[in-house]
Amino acid sequence: MNKTVNLTIDGLGIALFSAKTMDYVEPGSDFFTNEFEAPQQIAEHIRKGDITAFCTGTGGDFCLHFLTGQPTADVMEQFPISARLGLDVQGGSVQFCDIYWTSRWTTNFPQDQVIPLEDGFYSITVCTRMPESGYWGDNQTIYIYFEKVDKMPELTWRGVPYLCTDE
Repeated sequence: MNKTVNLTIDGLGIALFSAKTMDYVEPGSDFFTNEFEAPQQIAEHIRKGDITAFCTGTGGDFCLHFLTGQPTADVMEQFPISARLGLDVQGGSVQFCDIYWTSRWTTNFPQDQVIPLEDGFYSITVCTRMPESGYWGDNQTIYIYFEKVDKMPELTWRGVPYLCTDE
């Protein structure tokens, strides 16, 4: 997989999930307010692997690069702000969206926000850096690597994974 997608968000983060894994959520319901607003709620879902997310610190324009495997040492050096996540993929695809989209639950996404991916568990490495402009969300590059693993990764998040710094 090597797919690049530009995504503009209003919220403070990006969510990723597999529609079949999340089929227990009632269409049209406010999943965000009911189950994904408090840091502890987000962390619980991230550890479970049914839906995952990371905080961008701002809304804005993001250039998302979806890849398989792990980032190289060179990529990690150039994009040192990172988070390790996990996901249970069912139904052959992953969807991604502005985290606020989960406030009116739907799995009917534009095709450019759906990534085909073989069913199974994935360790996800997300990495970025401050854009050249010095402003988070200003055409910010984010690399998202999916590595298939035998079981759901053991994650220790107790809150929201941040993909930004106070700089």
